[in-house]
Amino acid sequence: MLREGLRLLIQLQPDMELAALVASGTEAVPAFTEHRPDVTLMDLDLPSGEGIAAIQQILQIDPAACIIGLLTYEEDESRGDALRAGARSCLTKDRLNQELASLIRESC
Repeated sequence: MLREGLRLLIQLQPDMELAALVASGTEAVPAFTEHRPDVTLMDLDLPSGEGIAAIQQILQIDPAACIIGLLTYEEDESRGDALRAGARSCLTKDRLNQELASLIRESC
C-alpha cells in the first residue's frame, strides 16, 4: 500500500517523475544503479536493517545521492540510524500527503 500511495503522490506532482518502485532494500541498490534518480525514498521499516544497509550501499555508489528515510513513528530509532548512514532527512509515513513533495524539493 505504501508503494502505491507513493506512486500516486509522485505522479500528481508536475515536476516529478517516478524512476522505479521496488519492494526491498536489496532491490533498491540495483534500481538506484540503473536509474540514478535525483531522490531515493527509503522505507526504514524493512526487516533486519535492510533500509539502512541500502542507504549505505547507495552512498558508496554515489556519495551525493539524496535519500529521504520514511518512518512509521516520529520517535523511531531508525531516524538516527538513517541520518548517521547519510540520509538527508526523514519523514513519518503519516505526513507523506502533507509534506513529501515539499521535503523532496527542499532537501535535494
